[in-house]
Amino acid sequence: MSDPTSAAGTSPGTAQERVDALTTRPSIFVRLNGTNEGPREIAWSDFRKRYAPIIAGFARNLGARPQEIDDVIQDVLMGFFAKSPTFVYDPAKGRFRGYLKVCTYRALRKRSSVAALKFKAMPLDQVDPDSLEFDQAWNDVWEQEQLRRALDETREHYRHANTFRAFEQYVILGKPADQVAELLGMHVNSVYRAKEQITEVLRQKMQARQNEEG
Repeated sequence: MSDPTSAAGTSPGTAQERVDALTTRPSIFVRLNGTNEGPREIAWSDFRKRYAPIIAGFARNLGARPQEIDDVIQDVLMGFFAKSPTFVYDPAKGRFRGYLKVCTYRALRKRSSVAALKFKAMPLDQVDPDSLEFDQAWNDVWEQEQLRRALDETREHYRHANTFRAFEQYVILGKPADQVAELLGMHVNSVYRAKEQITEVLRQKMQARQNEEG
């Protein structure tokens, strides 16, 4: 059987080189601080794409209605946009995800139906946003969204090869390796290599995001 993982269309270079090409760029906070409106608007669009789904997912888990979710996203993002020209991300003062969590919590509490929002059956206005349980719930949504974006980017990067398809069928969908190999016309060892390769790419992409965003 042919082995599409080595066929034309698969990008050359190591997994690390591919990850670097996809994720290495100036910090989004540096770009938001810029004075040039064009690049700053692009950075703001990028910022919204990154963080709006996290805010939405967390609000949805607390029972917020769709319109409330839209309002909370608007409150959080516009509040940060107003501060962004002077915002300096300092990891020594805490992770950005913690800062965004507090902003989201405050925005949720401002909603008129806040009494209906619950966390572990407790009204939101009685919840300590710094509690370990609340922090873990926020981090779970954060990590899920980061992984989703990493998967989407990696899928797009390997769109001309079977490498990601093999990983998806074998790891995500849980199909047997020999079945995946037959389905994609590749050697079973190539399925195992695809798993190792994509897993490493995802690990490095997630680490790169953590290093950039906190």
